[in-house]
Amino acid sequence: MDTSDFSPRDHGDPNRPRTRFSEDPMEMKIFGVNACKAFFENRPEQIVRAYFAEDVAYRFGYIMKACAQARKAYRIIDTFEMDKIAETKSHQGICFLVKKTDPFTIKEYLEASIDLDTDCIVALERLGNPHNVGSILRTCSHFGVEGLLVGDAVIAQSGAAIRSAEGGAEFVQFVEAGRISESLPIFKAAGYTVVGTSSHQGENLYTSTLPDKMLLMMGPESSGLSDFLIEDADMMIKIPGSENVESLNVATATGIILGEYWRQKEFEPGQSMAAADDDGPVFMGLDDDEDEGFED
Repeated sequence: MDTSDFSPRDHGDPNRPRTRFSEDPMEMKIFGVNACKAFFENRPEQIVRAYFAEDVAYRFGYIMKACAQARKAYRIIDTFEMDKIAETKSHQGICFLVKKTDPFTIKEYLEASIDLDTDCIVALERLGNPHNVGSILRTCSHFGVEGLLVGDAVIAQSGAAIRSAEGGAEFVQFVEAGRISESLPIFKAAGYTVVGTSSHQGENLYTSTLPDKMLLMMGPESSGLSDFLIEDADMMIKIPGSENVESLNVATATGIILGEYWRQKEFEPGQSMAAADDDGPVFMGLDDDEDEGFED
């Protein structure tokens, strides 16, 4: 490790090394208070480097202490430099460079959930807005949905999506599918009912009995699900309303449907899809008697 990056306050030194940006494809940046706190609490060993804006750094002393004890680099910097590092002004004064976690394959997800009597996985088709994806991640986490099926995990794993998820991304496993249409027969064979959504056709959500094991397909608000996905659905549902507007935002619609699923099933979330050590998360090498006072 380059120990020149380890100094907690070096932004006033004109001779300091220039900020290094990650070019490692297996690393990514996350930012935002809740997103970074959740990452620290669940996957601290995957933090490579941490950055804190000087005006709010006092709030994160416990994270800096953990970084120092684990010999992980961190820096306190001014807001202008934080904007450059995080590549956004929405960082809330904290940014981590972290190791990426590989998405699950469909096979891995189904093996992990094979013993569950009740399970829901949400499939996203052609959603390119990371803020919508992040809101859906947050909603999935709230309602205990542990799988998000995506054609490509790049947008779902972006800093903007994870920031919008407000910590929820730590509890939802990305499942990479390639073409979602090709994954549907696999889920059907595993006992899942494929449920499509539409603003204009399908059964009333509130008078329908949702399946115990459900793959819920959500498409973009502008055009909805592709026709070929609608044709492959076992069941189509719509959200009734006043019809004063053409449709609902996809993240809002997802929340309404998952809320009804939770109400009907009253299920307990299954085992986390994320791989974990038997001994639980390793908090950056801290001993049990060293983490006292690490809460804000």
